[in-house]
Amino acid sequence: MIEVEWQGDHISLNDWYSGGNHWTVRDTMKRKWHKIFKDLIHEKMIPKMVEYELELEYNSRLDPTNTITMVKLFEDTLKDLGLIIDDSKKFCKRISLYPNLEMKSKHYRIKIKKIR
Repeated sequence: MIEVEWQGDHISLNDWYSGGNHWTVRDTMKRKWHKIFKDLIHEKMIPKMVEYELELEYNSRLDPTNTITMVKLFEDTLKDLGLIIDDSKKFCKRISLYPNLEMKSKHYRIKIKKIR
């Protein structure tokens, strides 16, 4: 299992859809997070995967389902880098989201498990 961690910044589902944001605003957010995730992914040297599972463990003010945007943008970055074939249910076998109050505040950890 590979772990990718960061602290501080986040993007929530509410951020993504709030206020009737124009697609260009969401595109700017997407490009920002792809850059953040590309840097983190390159640090960990994540291998190519056919089937995988993702788990987001965090401690912040966000509700669990409000963190899904980070998982989606992380997964899209894996796809853009050619590390996964697709994010469909054929290849992604599980996604878990859960708070961990023992972590530092505003701390996020995505765990990637390669199945094959």
